[in-house]
Amino acid sequence: MGRLTAKTIKLNLLRFGFNCYYQVCSRIGSVRPKQIVFVTMRSAKLTDNLRAVHNRMAQDGQYKLRTLCYQYDRSWQSKFGFLVASLRTLRLLAHSEVMVIDDYCFPLDTIRKRPQNQVVQLWHAIGTLKKFGLSLPQPRQNVLKAHQNYDWVLINSAADRSAYVEAFDIAPERVVATGAPMLDQLVAQRPDQHAASKRLLYAPTYRSGKTGQEELLAIIQCFIRATRQLAQPWEVYISIHPYVAWPKVRLPKNVHVFQDATRVKQLLASTDLFVTDYSSLSLSFSYFDRPILLYTPDFERYVRTGGFYVDYYKYLNVPHFNRADQLVTYLNHNLSQYPLAGVQRLRQRTFDHQDGQNTQRVVTFLTTLIKKQPVGCETNEN
Repeated sequence: MGRLTAKTIKLNLLRFGFNCYYQVCSRIGSVRPKQIVFVTMRSAKLTDNLRAVHNRMAQDGQYKLRTLCYQYDRSWQSKFGFLVASLRTLRLLAHSEVMVIDDYCFPLDTIRKRPQNQVVQLWHAIGTLKKFGLSLPQPRQNVLKAHQNYDWVLINSAADRSAYVEAFDIAPERVVATGAPMLDQLVAQRPDQHAASKRLLYAPTYRSGKTGQEELLAIIQCFIRATRQLAQPWEVYISIHPYVAWPKVRLPKNVHVFQDATRVKQLLASTDLFVTDYSSLSLSFSYFDRPILLYTPDFERYVRTGGFYVDYYKYLNVPHFNRADQLVTYLNHNLSQYPLAGVQRLRQRTFDHQDGQNTQRVVTFLTTLIKKQPVGCETNEN
């Protein structure tokens, strides 16, 4: 109980202090016309949706663009850095017409936002497979309600609207299907045909908490051991979430482990087989009409602790396995007869817009939110 009380006191102090700081910033400095700030708390640089929109608007030259990028790694130094980044976020918001974010942004939950500072949520993932935001029980029980102060939410597909309405507790008319900007680059690519060994990309989903991360590491290591039984030469790439502390272990020569969200997207076009548990990257990969397999040893527990917006196995309709050796056996003996019809249906559901204009639709939407007066373009990325 004491620990809970201490946490409650801390969060209430942060709410009071952050809100006071934001209100002071709002009063001592005016909103700068045509200033748009792009904020991410999940990467040290702009990636995916934010990068696509920022770069397109920078080319226009009519807007004053600011950026704030911070990647939290749970260390004490990072906690102090997060405090500084939160204060900078609130100062930039106070002086900007529009703030565009791509993930949960804690300082927004602490303030009484002024209407002249509009916040647009451009979520970093496409689709609505696993539950997130306020659809999960924990965020609704927190001292501070999560995902507050969004004026607009821009999503990939109109079919996903109800899930975002629930996850962010926002009115349906404030959720607009523009298509995800990061998919523009994807639809411009063609599947890469390479003569060397086939490529397998395995992207397991992040599990929170110490126990969750320990279980995830055990699952990954079991998968690596199973790959030793591959009958054909495969290069195996394993994408691990940056928050996971990956131990230094000796790997087979054909297994490559990395923690880079940008690299995993770059590998999709040259990947022959995609393996995941619950990652929405399966939706992106479906664009290439190549096989997808699910390795889900903890499926029942995952359903209990998080869950899905859809009947997961039925929605994806691809082969799934709860043991790594079963997956490798299928790969060795049955992959040549893989039923691509499920992947093709997944592609049709995911890609409402295949015209390569998602980024432009988002830019057009943002320009309707800001005043029409010329201001020079300036970027300041950290």
